[in-house]
Amino acid sequence: MRKLVVIALTLLLINCSVDNDSQITSYELASITSHDLPDEFVLGNTYDVRVDFVFPSDCNNFQAVDARRAGTTSEERSQIYISVVTAVVENSSCTRDVIGTSSSTKFVVTIDEERDYTFRFWKGQDGDEAIYEEVTIPVVMEQS
Repeated sequence: MRKLVVIALTLLLINCSVDNDSQITSYELASITSHDLPDEFVLGNTYDVRVDFVFPSDCNNFQAVDARRAGTTSEERSQIYISVVTAVVENSSCTRDVIGTSSSTKFVVTIDEERDYTFRFWKGQDGDEAIYEEVTIPVVMEQS
C-alpha cells in the first residue's frame, strides 16, 4: 500500500509543471450605474432585478453579480448589498487605462420579510471607504 502511495505521488509530481507564462487572474468590482427596482414589493414574490454597470477597464470581464443579505435577523435580511465582480487577466494585451464598456446583468430577490427592503448598490471607493447608492423599497401584502 505504501508503494502505491509513493508511486501515485511521483506520477502526480511528474505530471505537474510550473509554467512561468501562466496567466494571473485578479478580481475587481465594477461600478453599478443604474437598476430597475420596482416602486414596491409584494410579500412572498420573487423579482428579477437588472443592474447596469461599467467595466473598470478594457481588461475586465464579467465574473458574477454578488447580491447578499446583511445577515440572518429579519432586519439584516431586508438589507441587501449588490456588487458586480469582474475578472482581470494580468498578462493579457489589453489596455488598463481605457475605461471599459457598459453592460448589464440580473439578480433574483425573494421578498420574505414584512418590512421595507434597503438595497445598497456598489458605486466605487473613496480611499478605504466603499460608496453605495442606497434605495429603500416598501413591502406590501398585495399588489396595489
